[in-house]
This record gives sequence, C-alpha cells and structure tokens, in this order.
Amino acid sequence: MNARGIFGFLTVIVLLAVMAGIGIGAYNAGVNEGLAEAARVALAAGESPAVVYPPYAGHYGWGGGFGFFGFLLFILGFFLVIGLIRAAFGGGRGGGHGHGGWGGRRERMEELHRELHKRDEPQGSAG
Repeated sequence: MNARGIFGFLTVIVLLAVMAGIGIGAYNAGVNEGLAEAARVALAAGESPAVVYPPYAGHYGWGGGFGFFGFLLFILGFFLVIGLIRAAFGGGRGGGHGHGGWGGRRERMEELHRELHKRDEPQGSAG
C-alpha cells in the first residue's frame, strides 16, 4: 500500500468519526428536547413532571465512571483496532521483507517454479 492509499484510508476513517460525532450529538439533542417537551406538556396538564436522572449520575465524560482510566481504555481499544487492521492486511511482527524476510517464501516459489517446468517437459521422444 502506498502513501496515497494510506492517506485515503485515514481520511475515510476521520470522516466516519466526524459523521458519527455529528449523529450522536443530533440524537442527544433530540432526546433532550423530547424530555423538555414532555415536562412542558406535563406542567400544562397540571401534573408533576417526572425527574429524569442521567445514568451514572455524577460521572460525565470519558469512561462512564472510570475517570482517567476510562480514557486509557479508549486508547488501548484504539491500538487493538489498529492491530487487527494490520493483521487483516498481512502485517506481521517486526519489519524486514528484505533477504529472507518473508520466511523463505522466495526460495519455496523458485522450487515450485522448477518443479512445474520439470513436469511440463516432454518425457521422451517418440519420433
């Protein structure tokens, strides 16, 4: 994969993250507006509006109650996803696709090539 392909892939990932952020923000705004409207309707009808507490009251932001460690879990999850993508596209441990870096794959391919040529040769002359 060349640099242009990597840049395109990263651009798509960033755009998807931005779109997800916008979607989540719009969803949360709609939920808050719906709760506020329900409270206004209840007050107009003479009823007492229900008090809605957010989940994990008092714990906002990253981690859902784990504080700074929740952010560390996010980073570890990010590296896990990057590692899975790397493994899916054939990346291995360490580098080096130089001399024998592919585990002797070149030698095996040359041996197979010679074997196939031997099989294609005529066995004897019938003429």
